[in-house]
Amino acid sequence: MDVSVGPHDIQVEIAGLHCRLGTTAALSGVSLQIPAQSVCGVVGPNGAGKTTLLRALAGTVGASAGAVLVGGRDPHATPPAELARVMAVLPQHPVAPIGITVREAVAWGRDPHLRRLGRPGPDDLRAVDEALRHTGMLALADRPVDQLSGGERHRALIARALAQTPRILLLDEPTVHLDITHQVEIMQLLRRLAAGGLTIVAALHDLNLASAYCDLMALLASGRLLDVGSPAQVVRADLIRQAYGSAATVRVNPGTGRPYLVVTGPAAAHRAEPVRRVHVVGGGGTGAEVMTRCVEAGYGVSTGVVHVMDSDDEVARDLHAEVVQEAPFSPISPETARAAADLARSADAVVVAAVPIGPGNMRNLEVAAAALTAGVPVIILDGVAGRDYTGGAATAQVAAMTAQGAWLVPDVSGALDLLRRTVPV
Repeated sequence: MDVSVGPHDIQVEIAGLHCRLGTTAALSGVSLQIPAQSVCGVVGPNGAGKTTLLRALAGTVGASAGAVLVGGRDPHATPPAELARVMAVLPQHPVAPIGITVREAVAWGRDPHLRRLGRPGPDDLRAVDEALRHTGMLALADRPVDQLSGGERHRALIARALAQTPRILLLDEPTVHLDITHQVEIMQLLRRLAAGGLTIVAALHDLNLASAYCDLMALLASGRLLDVGSPAQVVRADLIRQAYGSAATVRVNPGTGRPYLVVTGPAAAHRAEPVRRVHVVGGGGTGAEVMTRCVEAGYGVSTGVVHVMDSDDEVARDLHAEVVQEAPFSPISPETARAAADLARSADAVVVAAVPIGPGNMRNLEVAAAALTAGVPVIILDGVAGRDYTGGAATAQVAAMTAQGAWLVPDVSGALDLLRRTVPV
């Protein structure tokens, strides 16, 4: 995909940007430049201003001071149809159309190029085919969108954005709720698109994912830009401590030369009074509510296996939970699975969140199954089997566990009610 820009052109420029959301200062004095044909990851803790920054670039949030230029245009002062021919936006929770095919959904991306009530012409049809080809969706073009897997649906939505033939692509958490395999698949796609000429700005929750695939990282905290630069410049222990309040060790992946983080934050807090402990099987943010509500109800919690700097990892450490970690973007190893199994077997109960299960984290289900065999009560949130990316192995494991006596509940509230009855604090 050739967008006719040079590798050193500045496609996104932000100077002294201040944004307010009501009476709250969401961004304060942010300045950065993003060159063409690069992937810039906007990172930082929850509430740092990542989404606000993307909305300012998209023109949906105005600046109280400072300036924003995308492709040489002020997005807030550019007519939407004209801006859409330069920039495509994929929000955090895009609407996946129901009842139409992938090709029909992707063709919606041509709307900015059509005259009112105009029919697509040869150029539009070529743009749709090219977008499908670039995202690997050409073979699925005639499949209904609502029959796609999570990773396929993300690629279809990116294809719809590409059909606009933009020069700049903005994405808010494009890997949220995907398993490891699909996260990597999406980031590899973004790298290929940047190599083909696009400038990509993505808000990313996972620092290690951003470090592995981004050319630039912009680290925000409390609405301020702490630093911007290459992953080696930004992924530093002092900056992580400043932004997240967490101690971390920076290591270098010997295969890529890029840094990654291993958190060495506070260990599990030991309470004076014994408490019942719930081991939570989660990942990718699916276990956060379970852990938080368990602690609020008076239980101790542990979790694992989670990948370092996964959002569940962050929540667990905030709750002073014991965590079994795995290296970023790696399948769960037998050693870490055994450590998690020890935690699960010694817990008073195990709760399996509605986590997507792929080949890389199937061992987490096996951890829960081993605890059940050892006599530990196991509660499974309904939805795990519906997010099975193992070809049916995860669904079969859930069925076997329920047949063995595990409870299947509809939501977190149901899990808490069952915990209170079976393992009261």
